[in-house]
Amino acid sequence: MGRKLTNFAVNHPKWVVLLVLLVTALSMVRVHTIQVDTDPENMLSETEWVRVFHNEVKKEFVLSDMIVVGVVNETDPDGVFNPATLGKVYRITEGIKGIPGVVVQDLMAPSTVDDILQAGLGSVRFQYLMEAPPEDRAEARHIRDRAMANPLLYGTLVSEDGKALAIYVPIETKSIAHRVSVAIQDLLRAEPAGDEAYHITGLPVAEDTFGVQMFQQMAVSAPLAGLLVFLLMLFFFRKLVLVTAPMVVAIFTVAATMGALISTGHTVHIMSSMIPIFLMPISVVDSVHILSVFFDRYQQYKDRRKTLQVVMGELFMPMLYTSLTTAAGFGSLAMTPIPPVRTFGLFVALGVGVAWVFTVTLVPAYIMLFISDKKLENFGTTAHGEDDEGHSPLARMLVWGGRLTRQHAKLWLGLTGVVLAISAYGITRIQINDNPVKWFVKDHPIRVADRVLN
Repeated sequence: MGRKLTNFAVNHPKWVVLLVLLVTALSMVRVHTIQVDTDPENMLSETEWVRVFHNEVKKEFVLSDMIVVGVVNETDPDGVFNPATLGKVYRITEGIKGIPGVVVQDLMAPSTVDDILQAGLGSVRFQYLMEAPPEDRAEARHIRDRAMANPLLYGTLVSEDGKALAIYVPIETKSIAHRVSVAIQDLLRAEPAGDEAYHITGLPVAEDTFGVQMFQQMAVSAPLAGLLVFLLMLFFFRKLVLVTAPMVVAIFTVAATMGALISTGHTVHIMSSMIPIFLMPISVVDSVHILSVFFDRYQQYKDRRKTLQVVMGELFMPMLYTSLTTAAGFGSLAMTPIPPVRTFGLFVALGVGVAWVFTVTLVPAYIMLFISDKKLENFGTTAHGEDDEGHSPLARMLVWGGRLTRQHAKLWLGLTGVVLAISAYGITRIQINDNPVKWFVKDHPIRVADRVLN
């Protein structure tokens, strides 16, 4: 099979390129129907009992996910209960009411929550805690005193020291949390500067923002990973036209795999967004093996076709076995009960298979089609002298390392055992981070807001 594939690739390189383009295009035929899901809750199956029960309770009690807007004033002697700050809180609350997706009837803020007052003997009266912005400090302090005297508001809507208050913003669905939080930030920026500090947090904001930023990071990290691999190969092989081949394989592999994922109706979840950054380095591994042996053999034969046949004959089975074992490792994730992890494992396994097929066909075809023998005159290990490779800094370091390992084999085995023992102890001290707020760095606004408001 290896000989037939190699002969087809070197004898019909244009057909190989055409077939690779066709397969990639077919896999991306429905890529326009992409659906993105940033909700970590969907890591669980829809039939998982804890998720079913959770949704039943939310429906029974008409509960909404909440965004928390904290307002803190530690400069004013009356804290947040001064006319300027309360006026801003009132305007911000009115602006939040106009944001699409906000459940206005459940919005909790000083101007929307009920205060209970005695209206006479045997009767009570309900009215908003802050029906209008206070005109002076006396009115602001009166609002504070009423809030502090209400056990439903004390310590929840307002802090015990009066220096902070919260606006609880219920939203229709978690998937709009990031959009709503951005709209609230626009309202906060529209207010004149003062002594107040504003914080936006809440579980839906943390989850949705993490999902959005995760996708943004993957959009940057995957190309950067590809660029790093490209620069390393260029450093080792010193032929731009040659190292372009593995990058072409990687790009087509990622495009075909993600296209197949989307075109088969799978949602691109947070886990799925990581597939390109996994496939980018995996896709070039076999290509590097081919280029490395091609580098060693070319000056011996000085013929691309003959050199490729020798190289592929030597590497075909090892590359097949390593690709199969890698695909099997990722494919084993198909047995997990977490749908996005199953999708991730299966499509990375598919990508590994696609990368292998593209490598053993496209790389030889690329060399035959775009690299002439003239361009390879100075290419190969003997191009600069027989002993050049043996005297390179890397070669000298490898020789020294090999000698050290042979002479002190027992020492290295003992050190390996010590490292394994320390690692085993470290595993026993593992701590699971299941708090989405702590998925962010310590100085992230959501993490700061969580710390300050708590």
